[in-house]
Amino acid sequence: MKKEILLGMAAFSMLIASCGGGESTDTTGADTTKKDTTPVVVTNNYSVDTAASMVSWKAYGSLTDTSKYHTGSLKLSAGNITTSDSAGTSTLTAGDLTFDMASATDAAGMTDLDTHLESAEFFDIAQFATSTFTFESFDGTNATGTLSIIGKTVSISAPTVITITPESVNIEVSMFLIDFLAMEMPYFVADAKQKPAKQHNPKVEVTATIVATKI
Repeated sequence: MKKEILLGMAAFSMLIASCGGGESTDTTGADTTKKDTTPVVVTNNYSVDTAASMVSWKAYGSLTDTSKYHTGSLKLSAGNITTSDSAGTSTLTAGDLTFDMASATDAAGMTDLDTHLESAEFFDIAQFATSTFTFESFDGTNATGTLSIIGKTVSISAPTVITITPESVNIEVSMFLIDFLAMEMPYFVADAKQKPAKQHNPKVEVTATIVATKI
């Protein structure tokens, strides 16, 4: 009797299996390849348009009287900018700018001041014909980098708006200060020895517009 029961159970199990009652584990034809989800990063290089780019400056003739000042400009002689694009988001990753110090001019056309700026008391262009800025980082509000001028280096951080397109980069740098006394510019070192009422403000206001086009 037991033998008949066992044979009956075995036959019932085989019937269920033949009717597809069991779960199939056949993976023939299934795509088991792992997909690479790493974002594609594209690097783009741009050349600075020196004709469209400009640095503007404002220097006060007194420590306390803001009504006395000179304004002027400074041109770029070269520059390169690098961006990276990933998943539709573009980021400025590197930048090097070169400034032509002989191009520093007073907006009012005071040629004697222009000549003075070229002298050893100020920019000493005979020894330092160019200055450079090297981009280091951008936090979404401020751009930071290193300025090399009159043989000295100083860290610069300024509010900046960066607009990147496939064909161009536009950088608008809001006002920041350069303290030329702290950089030991000869004119301001001597000027600091005078009475405060006669001293010039060594902190110069600077803004900039940088335009670059795709290489």
